[in-house]
Amino acid sequence: MSRKSAAVELIDVPREKITEVLELAKAALDPEAYAVIETVVRAYLSVSELVEQKGMTIERLRKLLFGPKTEKLRNVFPGAGEEGTAESSSSAGSAPGPDGTAASEGTKRATGTGEEKEAKKGHGRNGASEYIGAEKVTISHLMLKPGDPCPDPLCKGKVYGYESLVLVRVVGAAPLGAKVIEIQQFRCNLCLRVYRAAEPESFGTEKYDATAGAMLAVLRYGSGLPMYRIEGLQENLGIPLPDSTQWDILARLAEVVRPAFEELIREAAQGDVLHSDDTSVKILELMARRKERKADDG
Repeated sequence: MSRKSAAVELIDVPREKITEVLELAKAALDPEAYAVIETVVRAYLSVSELVEQKGMTIERLRKLLFGPKTEKLRNVFPGAGEEGTAESSSSAGSAPGPDGTAASEGTKRATGTGEEKEAKKGHGRNGASEYIGAEKVTISHLMLKPGDPCPDPLCKGKVYGYESLVLVRVVGAAPLGAKVIEIQQFRCNLCLRVYRAAEPESFGTEKYDATAGAMLAVLRYGSGLPMYRIEGLQENLGIPLPDSTQWDILARLAEVVRPAFEELIREAAQGDVLHSDDTSVKILELMARRKERKADDG
């Protein structure tokens, strides 16, 4: 036996009428029940405004209501990076087009027929979620909290939590930083005993922190940067680090990681397949010797 659902009658209710009904409900209901009804009505009004927006689709409405599945900037902010970029349209090298949107060089390229073809998405830029090593800072609103009245004097609504604005700022810094602290001291003029303030616990006891050695190892043996170049770079940035000091730091670090290195050798020795890189390379010195031998033979 099938049942046919009753048709829903659509009526147009002005916002002023809804406000009046809410005021009547507030006077007749207890505060807890009224809060539920008010929340439902406000949510309905918000969804109605979103649906009426130009260009609104079901997919965009779903993202606004339930949030994006990922934290990429183009998903968190639909208006930013529409071409698959993680930066806003105000990035360097972009200029507003005739319709107000940004068209950067490289985003579109001209074809042989004079038509423009969009560049492939996802090239050369990263979203905020890609910066896993960045320092995360959360800034709370100092003037508002959920449930507070809207600051607009003409609005009688209340503010509630909304998706956070995510910004990325990339700053320059020396590969190895340094911290200098001054500890205040006092000395008695009679017994000459010196009293000094307590050192911060996070400062440590060694001049060169363990992280300094790890960064040096990555720069020298991971990225192939010579020590004298690291020395010049650090000196230019105001944090001197001589190449001899770098070697001393790495020599001490090597003893710490030696057990792990020897274990890797032992594990590799148990393998059945030995792989080596057979990429060809020209040795200039040997080429010169070969040329000399050919000349002598000829």
